[in-house]
Amino acid sequence: MNRVVMITGSTRGIGLATAAEFLKGGDRVVIFCRHRGHALHAKKHLVSLGPWENIFSLTGDVRNADDAKKIVRQCLKHFGRIDVLINNAGIAAYKPVEETGEREWDDIIDTNLKGPFLFIRQVLPVMKRQGGGIIINISSALGVTAEAGFSAYCASKFGVIGLTQAVADETAGDGLIVYAVLPWAVNTTLLSGSDLDLAPSEILAPEYVAEKIFAAARGKRKSGTLFEVYS
Repeated sequence: MNRVVMITGSTRGIGLATAAEFLKGGDRVVIFCRHRGHALHAKKHLVSLGPWENIFSLTGDVRNADDAKKIVRQCLKHFGRIDVLINNAGIAAYKPVEETGEREWDDIIDTNLKGPFLFIRQVLPVMKRQGGGIIINISSALGVTAEAGFSAYCASKFGVIGLTQAVADETAGDGLIVYAVLPWAVNTTLLSGSDLDLAPSEILAPEYVAEKIFAAARGKRKSGTLFEVYS
């Protein structure tokens, strides 16, 4: 398809699987995370799936407004446009709310909710100038039904849904499409850090979720749509 697809938190888990899916589909991908070594390792993995010139790896922190601005600017300089933004970067802590520290709470909210806000704010003017674009925010099944032990994570993912619907409403008529994807438990390091008792059949592969994200990026549904992903 030859679109330019920017994916936050794209060096492992859902993000890396999603980058692979778009690359195999003929798109160009921009991947990044906070650690340069992780970004370079992810690029080496992706090179086996598509041309190296279709992969642009960067380093930055989604929680930092200056980094968001820098990454978007570097992407535009390299590829000239941004057709799809996927806000995927996310972290969690599994513990009771009274044991959750303030810094821990802030890190989760800043990564999972402030990050999408910062990147949407940078990308919207770009997409409006282009006459269109697609934004996909990765929320969670825990963004509509909360679970004990995930207070900060649930709060952030509920917020992602609210952000998605608000931006979809604000950009109606601008040629933009804004979605949220809500996966159930996914086989990632985020899940392995919890004590959830789940049957193997309940746990999704990152590649399966990536396929659903790729399908959503066709932009066939109404802006503001929530895509729930279960096994």
